[in-house]
Amino acid sequence: MPIPLIDRGAAEALRDPALVFHAGRCHLFCTTVRPAGHAFSLGIDLLVSDDLRQWSTRTIFAPGPDNWSSPGSIVRAGDAWVMCLQSYPIDPGATWGNESARLWLATSSDLVTWSAPRPISPAGCRVAWTASARQIDPYLIAHAGRWWCLYKAAGQLGLLVSDDLITWSEASPQRPILGTADTPDGSTVENPCVIATDDGFVLFFSPCRPGRGIGVARSTDLLSWHDAHYIDFPDVPWAPGGPTAAMVVDRRREDGDWLMAFHGDRPTAANEHGAAIAFARSRDLEHWTV
Repeated sequence: MPIPLIDRGAAEALRDPALVFHAGRCHLFCTTVRPAGHAFSLGIDLLVSDDLRQWSTRTIFAPGPDNWSSPGSIVRAGDAWVMCLQSYPIDPGATWGNESARLWLATSSDLVTWSAPRPISPAGCRVAWTASARQIDPYLIAHAGRWWCLYKAAGQLGLLVSDDLITWSEASPQRPILGTADTPDGSTVENPCVIATDDGFVLFFSPCRPGRGIGVARSTDLLSWHDAHYIDFPDVPWAPGGPTAAMVVDRRREDGDWLMAFHGDRPTAANEHGAAIAFARSRDLEHWTV
């Protein structure tokens, strides 16, 4: 049976899905975007399902001046869950977040009630490859006894590293780990998602271009990425702006394949951020069925 779209229409866009399976249930965190006068109001909702078809909904981070959004990943650290997310203040009359956008962490014992976010790097991006301090689209992953956080700055991907989830430093201050020089058509990139495989890591990223799409690259150390390319993703006719913001989880043991959640861009006159969430499955991470 096909999995239906998660769609709230033009009034409220659903973007940036992040998936966690726990206790037999799927927990899907996503950005909600509502038009608010001459600006936009962002928050984070949690949707929970037993079958990916019927969902209960709870607001985790309510809309407000910080515009909490883009839950990149939710990982287990000791006896707590940790979510990485962004603040995304939008100036009046603007469509996109300003230079004060930053990366944050929040913790939970049950995936439902979350602490107030605390900043990862309050000063923002401090690297040689951009003068912008703006950081968005975090993705947190554990590797080699350390914590690593991918992020977007100036249309390219950077990488932070920490031993304790408190003190962070730039892991690649001289160059982006993936940028315009690496994509097949020179597109800028966003929305990183990293999964571990038997032979290293696979990075899913979103090119910022008309029609969007899903990009893939590979690495053994999170720092050096190769074979960046766009996968031949199926058409999504309900999303004229194309598929983007892929989040992939390993469900091979339970269901026999990898599961992807993504959002399809469907901007409207009322909401330039218009989008709905859909799912795809794959046996090899390259060929997907929506």
